[in-house]
Amino acid sequence: MQKFVLSLIRFSLLPLITLLLLLSTYLYYDPFKVVNKYKSFFVSGQPRYVTPNYDYVAIETFLSNYPIYKYNSFILGNSRSRFYEMSTWSKYIHSDKCFHLDASLETLYGISKKIEFLDARNVQIANILITLDYTTLEGVKNSDGHLFIKHPLLSGQSMRDFQLEFFKAYCSFSFFRAYLDFKISGKIKEYMIATFLFEDTPVDYNTKYNEMRLDVFENLINANPSKYYHEKRMVQFFQRDSIQKYAPEVIKGEQIVMLNHIFNIFKKHATHFKLVINPLYDQLKLNKKDIDILNKIFGTENVYDFSGINSITSDYHNYYDWSHYRPFVADEIMATIYHNEQDTVSKK
Repeated sequence: MQKFVLSLIRFSLLPLITLLLLLSTYLYYDPFKVVNKYKSFFVSGQPRYVTPNYDYVAIETFLSNYPIYKYNSFILGNSRSRFYEMSTWSKYIHSDKCFHLDASLETLYGISKKIEFLDARNVQIANILITLDYTTLEGVKNSDGHLFIKHPLLSGQSMRDFQLEFFKAYCSFSFFRAYLDFKISGKIKEYMIATFLFEDTPVDYNTKYNEMRLDVFENLINANPSKYYHEKRMVQFFQRDSIQKYAPEVIKGEQIVMLNHIFNIFKKHATHFKLVINPLYDQLKLNKKDIDILNKIFGTENVYDFSGINSITSDYHNYYDWSHYRPFVADEIMATIYHNEQDTVSKK
């Protein structure tokens, strides 16, 4: 009987010791940077290493910086919105109080919650630029997964449940094995990048604007464009159909409620705003019914559709990869949407 009890204790202690070990290393290393406070989540010129939750990064950076910079102008959207550089945008809106409120795989839910977040804190919302596409408009609930769930201040989720999502990701075999390898070797390896949980590309980061640039890619392209695009062609830049295809209608009841909610906050703040439908490499055109609804709510003068087959999407040189277009394309889009509008843009 005594041997049985001792065996039971040993088998009971093993999982507990493993859990405590995982928890202690998780809290100590804080791999996703959601436990401790950070003045900056990135070091300019260095890789990000462990992929963060960019929604969390944006909100925490905003909360840290707002008392200093008193932001009044915001760019929202998914990762494609990061390439709308503040040095260019500020010239059109006559304000340097700019901030990126982006998130990976951003959703309409996330955009609506961020604008609601600003309004609830009595932040002046003078200028807004929203970039979106079909997938953005689909999302009307809090996102799944540690990389995409919204900051608890947006979603209302408890901080305990939020942290649990990251701890579960840390405990997964695929991540923990790769993270242990990274901590021992100090290197990001190909198999780690393939999981999208690690990144080895150096970034140029401006904490004030929460702005991330990929100058390393621009330098590679400028140095040898043929080499860069030759290596990408077979994997990234797939063949498209020459016939225009359209996305299914996506704006339904819940989306309409959120879009009207966003517009009403804009109206309350007398916000100068623009909506940009992303020019994606897949050349899928946003559904006409969706465009009509966006035009009806926000006004045709504020909605710009760059989706589908056009001069931007037809040239793969306009893209870093199949998903992200380059900053000079964003510059061209801003020049188009703010054309002849210099005197009417808010100077708040």
